[in-house]
Amino acid sequence: MPRIAAIIGRRLVLSFFILTLTSLIVFLGTEVLPGDALTATIPADELAFMPKEQIDQMRQELGLDRSIPVRFFEVWQRLITFDFGSTIIKREPVFDRILHPMINSAVMAGVALLIMLTLVVCLGVLATLRSGGRLDTAISGSTLFTYSMPDFVVSNIFVIIFAVWLGLMPAVILAPTNAPKLTILAASILPAVALCVHGAAYQFRLLRAGMIEALNSDYVERARLAGVPTWRIAVRHALPSALIPMLNGTATFVAGLLSGAVVVEAVFKYPGAGGELLRAISQREIPTIQAIAFLAALAVIAANLVADLAVLVLDPRVRTSYRHG
Repeated sequence: MPRIAAIIGRRLVLSFFILTLTSLIVFLGTEVLPGDALTATIPADELAFMPKEQIDQMRQELGLDRSIPVRFFEVWQRLITFDFGSTIIKREPVFDRILHPMINSAVMAGVALLIMLTLVVCLGVLATLRSGGRLDTAISGSTLFTYSMPDFVVSNIFVIIFAVWLGLMPAVILAPTNAPKLTILAASILPAVALCVHGAAYQFRLLRAGMIEALNSDYVERARLAGVPTWRIAVRHALPSALIPMLNGTATFVAGLLSGAVVVEAVFKYPGAGGELLRAISQREIPTIQAIAFLAALAVIAANLVADLAVLVLDPRVRTSYRHG
């Protein structure tokens, strides 16, 4: 137990350095962009007629004239205390600005994760009931095809099918960011399905490989000789063992949700953090960009930590290896 606690402690320290490094990379990434918050907000023709002294004074008031290390240290200090500061131009709290978009993105990610896990477990069990059969071949071929489909292609295909041809869903979502969460939940279904198509294919392949390995093990063979039905062997004996190696893949899927959400939200005009991030980048709102990137990195680190702990709890072989160093 002390060894496991030490491992968790090392992971937390490493997480701190990863968050710091992520903040630094995002900050430097915004610094190399042409212009700043001032030039991105004021039209170029209006800016051309403004005296240089007035522009310098406005930059000084907004804190844009300070050196890069000073500004990064201030941003980093605020991020680690979850004080995201205020936006550069409108001086409104960043937390209030990103609260509803972050919740909306979390709702969509939760729906996508639920749909993905349900779909993968059903397909994984069906495919391995008769491994190598027609159903297994059809499911494996279909998932291989969907695995090669980028998120923006899947999203546009869904818009064409469900909005243009069938008319079941609107092509774009018109709900504001602070809309009731039930409205957001209903609006998130189609984007969530589009978001999990690519990830579900990869998770299916992980689960299928684990299921086949478990079904060829000795304890499953004994259950088969004892007359236990095939479906029961697959669900009660092979599936729990196959889920363990899939957990790390699920953590990777959560990380992919964050990057894929930006694209999917842009296609469906979903009022989430992806749209807010694109707006902040176009306006050079560094505090907003830093806050969203920091929270996204924190979510990825937390998902990986939870996955590692789940493997530790569920797999006795991993616990034994940790105890013996």
